[in-house]
Amino acid sequence: MPERPRQQRWERTRAALLEAAVTVLVEDGYARTTLQEVQSRAEVSRGALLHHFGSKAELLAAAIHHIAGRQVEHVREGARALPGGEERTGAALALFREVMSGPLFLAGLELWLAARTDEALRDALLPAEREIGRALHEVFADAFPGLAAGDGRGAVRYESLLALLRGLALTSVLRSDREIEDEVLRLWEEEARRGARGG
Repeated sequence: MPERPRQQRWERTRAALLEAAVTVLVEDGYARTTLQEVQSRAEVSRGALLHHFGSKAELLAAAIHHIAGRQVEHVREGARALPGGEERTGAALALFREVMSGPLFLAGLELWLAARTDEALRDALLPAEREIGRALHEVFADAFPGLAAGDGRGAVRYESLLALLRGLALTSVLRSDREIEDEVLRLWEEEARRGARGG
């Protein structure tokens, strides 16, 4: 068999397994993310699974980098599409909210929680989180220049936005009404606009 089709099949199988891992993490949680369940969702043979990932730890380490790559790509695409002018602040905040609440974030959150007590998983997670963080910080600095620079508190403002969005994502697990979440973000946007104007 020619090398290129074999490589393409290998890449397709690996991508299917990683996408299945993300789906299982989101739908069933970390504890129920097993090799057997991922194999079933990906619709591949046991041999194909084991050819790519010999253990749950290997699969989840690869899933971490897969999630990070997709998140970074999403952030950069969203940043390129941000409008200029008055609409930019709201659109950038909406992008942050989307990135910090969608299925990829939820899959990552499952891994974050598991990494609290799993040192190997934490070691795999840290570089991926830094990569996502750098991409988000670039968007923050571009979309909220008045908040990101100037008085030396830009890093604190950036971290506070991430903490706010993570907190909203966590509480949304128990709350089906997004009204309070929308109100909190409207307040943050008003403050961001005021800060950008210098008071």
